[in-house]
Amino acid sequence: MEFPTIKRFPLAIYTSIAGAVVFYCIYRAYVFFHFIEKDLLKPGFSFIAAEFQKGWISELLFITMLTVCSLIWALIYYVLLKARHTVYPGIFMGLLMLEVLLLLGWLYDWRMDPSSLQTKTIVSLHSLCILYGLFTGYSISYEEPYKTKQSEN
Repeated sequence: MEFPTIKRFPLAIYTSIAGAVVFYCIYRAYVFFHFIEKDLLKPGFSFIAAEFQKGWISELLFITMLTVCSLIWALIYYVLLKARHTVYPGIFMGLLMLEVLLLLGWLYDWRMDPSSLQTKTIVSLHSLCILYGLFTGYSISYEEPYKTKQSEN
């Protein structure tokens, strides 16, 4: 009996979308429970009206932005690091993603200033990005569990 499998490239796309949704849900839980001191990853969408910036439209734009960034990240990971069968490239890519976010926040006076962040926020952001990198890296790099060789009778 042969189980159906998904080709690796579409699997990377599906994984990146699932990773963005998981990242968003955990990020919202961190903000809700004050592990992250303020809603600092969500940009202020200045092109929408002020009364809609706190509502569901800005949340929908934020998750769309996360999904697009996750797609780009997963495609880069798929092209460069797919053949690595260890968890470390995913962890390092997740940390690299966080460091790029912190650097952009410092350079462009975004909502976050890395020098003014509390320790709990820095630790929570690092754990969130490590978890995201581990999830997507592991899902893209390792073989499907149902791939088996057919024995001929």
